[in-house]
Amino acid sequence: MQKVSEKIRNLRLEKKMTLRGLAQSAGISPSALSQIESAQVSPSVATLEKIAAALRLPITVLFDEPEEANDPVLMPAKDRRRVYSAPSHATLEPLARGLSKKKMQPFLLRLDPGGEVGDHPYSGTEGEEFAIVLEGEVLFEQSGRNYTLRDLDAVYFDPMKPHNWKNTGRGPATVLLVSSS
Repeated sequence: MQKVSEKIRNLRLEKKMTLRGLAQSAGISPSALSQIESAQVSPSVATLEKIAAALRLPITVLFDEPEEANDPVLMPAKDRRRVYSAPSHATLEPLARGLSKKKMQPFLLRLDPGGEVGDHPYSGTEGEEFAIVLEGEVLFEQSGRNYTLRDLDAVYFDPMKPHNWKNTGRGPATVLLVSSS
């Protein structure tokens, strides 16, 4: 989480935003943002999504690695970066490098049993999002409606509408998410 914390601070400074200004835009307290930037607390996935949206960037940029000039971009499973969010009981795993310069951002969301992306539904950045459950059972909530998704069930949705993910199964759940910008 240290690298994500540093990335948030660097992006805020690049965009010439104050800590208070970014916190207000993200709907969190300045003290919470300060603790996140200094890696004193592990934020929920939903909080990371709110910060990314306030920066007007997809969440995957927070986990981005420098782009290599290779085409195709190979990401062996053993070499991929994984970021664990303790409050969400979730792991995010980007599936490409140089995501900030790409038109789509693929990543895996792994939820422990009972894991939930946020305490409340949250909104993301502009664009479109597609998800397919690779393993387990998740509850997808959007605009006050709940949908239970199981192995290979998919959903295509507007990430600007409040939504949330929760693992309602007995085992881990893995969701492949692809966001477009």
